[in-house]
Amino acid sequence: MAILRIAHRGAAGTRPELTLPAFARALELDVDMIELDVQLTRDGQLVVLHDRQLGRTVAATGAVRERTLAELQGLDAGTWFDARWAAARVPSLDEVLALTAGRAELNVEIKSPPPDWDATAEALLALLEQRGRLGGTIISSFDIGGLAAVRAGSPAARLGVLWHNAELEPMWRAAAALAADAVHPHWGLVDAALIAAARAQRRRVIVWTVNDPDAIAAMAELGVDGIISDFPERLGRLPSA
Repeated sequence: MAILRIAHRGAAGTRPELTLPAFARALELDVDMIELDVQLTRDGQLVVLHDRQLGRTVAATGAVRERTLAELQGLDAGTWFDARWAAARVPSLDEVLALTAGRAELNVEIKSPPPDWDATAEALLALLEQRGRLGGTIISSFDIGGLAAVRAGSPAARLGVLWHNAELEPMWRAAAALAADAVHPHWGLVDAALIAAARAQRRRVIVWTVNDPDAIAAMAELGVDGIISDFPERLGRLPSA
């Protein structure tokens, strides 16, 4: 099976992250999957934003969870990257599902804070089921509690445990407890031993965020199952895992 070419936050290296232009560019590059972040809005909608506090990529301040979807979608989400993208706005997850249908699978990372985990899981599972996308979507998070809420709502959901700590045993324990499909370690943690452990557990290994061409080649050589990059054009045609 070929290594999955996964666009991080869309084509975030060349477009404002997590906007429709970024996702459209990733699709132009014929990626296999797009990684994105979701949070729950004040009115219970799923919005595609990484930071829990506005200000870095969106021209506003305050918590995402305190805004409605309509309020968030009225904000400039592109000028921070380049004035050419001043018209870019914050998309809903449903918009991204429509854009990518039949063209790329999704890796949806839960970024909601702990009080919203249960409601986020419920809304996410309902939307993916409604759109017929549950089976083709990986749901990931650094927050094990957020993943546990998803697992409680669906035995069929495909989960990915995101990880960035040098101590790997808690990652493996979480993956086993959640019956996760995959582990998603930072690429700098990955070596042959980690790949062997994943194979023994029948879990996939998807690495983030790999932008250097030499590092991309090294990950492919190790046999990872997917590579997440801000520059999906650098992934080219990866060999089989």
